[in-house]
Amino acid sequence: MTKETQHETLVIYSGKPLEAEMVNQLLNDRGIVTLMSNHLMGQIAPWQVSAGGFEPVEIIINRDDEALARQLLKEFHYID
Repeated sequence: MTKETQHETLVIYSGKPLEAEMVNQLLNDRGIVTLMSNHLMGQIAPWQVSAGGFEPVEIIINRDDEALARQLLKEFHYID
């Protein structure tokens, strides 16, 4: 029997497609594994994935990486 590990995730950033791509690359360069949600649809039809097309692309990370990710995003002025 194998032991399954469950990882909790969270949305660390929501924004426009170009900004989300930069945040994604920043986190990946620092060794944080990310998932971009709504990346393609956020460019083609953002109003279909978020209310009014506001901040349609989300960056999802493992909760274990939250402290480092928040520190990086604050240093680069992506979050307060």
